Amino acid sequence: MAKMGRPKAEKPADKKVTIRLTGEEHELLLEYTKNHNMTMTQVVKLAVLEKLMSDQK
Repeated sequence: MAKMGRPKAEKPADKKVTIRLTGEEHELLLEYTKNHNMTMTQVVKLAVLEKLMSDQK
């Protein structure tokens, strides 16, 4: 019988990073996610990658 379930990801996202935000920072993040139809994870990843890429130039 064949294995069932979700196929394995090529590059699994298995690392976690936890951050703490002030109430104001959290509200700003929530507002941004709603205005841009993105998840918090998407926004944080995008911001981190943009910062890392700009620092490499």
